[in-house]
Amino acid sequence: MTERNKRRRARVLSGVLGAGSLAALTLVLSPAWALAQESADDLLHRVCSACHEADANGEMSRISGQRKTPEGWLMTIVRMRLFHGLEVTPGEQRKLVALLSQSHGLAPSETKGFRYILERSPSTVETIDPAYKEMCARCHSGARVALQRRTPEEWSLHVDFHVGQWPTIEYQALGRDRQWYKIAKTETAPKLAEMYPFKSEAWDAWQKAEKPEPRGEWTFLTRLPGLGESYGTMMVDGDAQPYDVSGRVVAPDGTEMPVSGKVTVYTGYEWRGTIKIGDTGYAQVLMLDADGQSLTGRQFLTADDALGGAFKAAKTGGNPQVLGVVPSAVPAGSEATVQIVGTDLVGGAITGPVTPGEAADTDYGLAVPLTADADGNGTVSVTGDGWETAFGVYSKPDAVKVEPAYAIARVGGNDGPVPRVKALFTAIGYWAGADGKPGTDDDVRIGEVPAIWSVKPFDDTAVELDDVKYAGRMDAETGIFTPGPAGPNPERPFSTNNAGNLKVVAESAGVTGEGQLIVTVQRWNDPPIH
Repeated sequence: MTERNKRRRARVLSGVLGAGSLAALTLVLSPAWALAQESADDLLHRVCSACHEADANGEMSRISGQRKTPEGWLMTIVRMRLFHGLEVTPGEQRKLVALLSQSHGLAPSETKGFRYILERSPSTVETIDPAYKEMCARCHSGARVALQRRTPEEWSLHVDFHVGQWPTIEYQALGRDRQWYKIAKTETAPKLAEMYPFKSEAWDAWQKAEKPEPRGEWTFLTRLPGLGESYGTMMVDGDAQPYDVSGRVVAPDGTEMPVSGKVTVYTGYEWRGTIKIGDTGYAQVLMLDADGQSLTGRQFLTADDALGGAFKAAKTGGNPQVLGVVPSAVPAGSEATVQIVGTDLVGGAITGPVTPGEAADTDYGLAVPLTADADGNGTVSVTGDGWETAFGVYSKPDAVKVEPAYAIARVGGNDGPVPRVKALFTAIGYWAGADGKPGTDDDVRIGEVPAIWSVKPFDDTAVELDDVKYAGRMDAETGIFTPGPAGPNPERPFSTNNAGNLKVVAESAGVTGEGQLIVTVQRWNDPPIH
């Protein structure tokens, strides 16, 4: 590799993928349309035609036979820069991603069921067809494969690309001792072309459909790491993308914090935001529904995408929408103001084990002051004009479940280039269902309950290796686990690293729940789509 190419490669790695998370991607993807007067279509042909030939209709080889998400197209362009010497400015790259996402993207229905990989959800366990588990999932998530659409020729060429880019692929685990290439070309590629075809009615319909309007006032519900259930409002406006975002969020203790940032919408519905709540940076990977009245997805720290929560929003000025209730569960005998988070909520008849005060309209929905019955243990129903919701009052949960039940954290730091990846847990209370036995399938969800958090060794090996001591520390109040430092640890057998297998324990009102946490090594290659 020439010295010039070495410098180019270093610039690309540090400038595009250095943050190792979608936080970096959302910054890269924010278009600045005024950077060039050249049309995006002309830019595509100028930049790409040196390697990709255009036919009489302007369709470009390889490029025109694929459809991907914004993240997918960004990864393709970065690969062209890393391995093929493509030189584009950041502004040109932004325009290319926007153009390709618009003309060769995925319809909303084509992404459903696989959005967890775009949202960087850290605890999703996939179920994958064994044939693709052997051929694809030894390196990729199943979602990464499913978030592409290719012509039959392109799926076949994709096999050849893998062999050319990674010549040892046939000799790696699950590749040797069988006719890997023949199976990939004659069985896997044709099946993928059938499952994920380039042409689809959904994409044709979406291209013709009127696209939803992201601008306007939104009310949202989310969970802030270390704080808990939170809600707020945001105004999205501006003449061109990226749009401006401003607003405020209310933490569980009632503290209000300002919200500011930028948002870009790709393919008519792929919402990508970079915002600040107070002084903390967050990334938003959301999906705008077809009528432009709701948003769903995930919001997470730009500094650590494992720490975040589900994000729901409703646009003001439409039909009544209820996003949820904060707090989602109220202890018996306590006084509380329950915020019903939503838009255009009128009315609010309350029934259940509480004495309610007078409900008040707020910028976030309806606030209901109440006193929960001293021996209350049941559901409170709230019914309004065209809407209804509910929350729990509990004296003591019959069972507590840890969410997620299984999670992964990763060692890091210690003067190394890869930071630690934390894990976040929530305690959910349940009542025993009709069978009277807690921990069975008919249990009734109460909601989030306060808990004291700790970790224990998961098995005998974890005891022997003293995983609790070395693998990291659990914050007893927040449920955030911070893994240990990276690198060999001379205090451990064989000077192994600080990996571990831990049991996560949540204790609430004398009732405990358990989950599992694997603490493992760094992820050295951390692209926007795993």
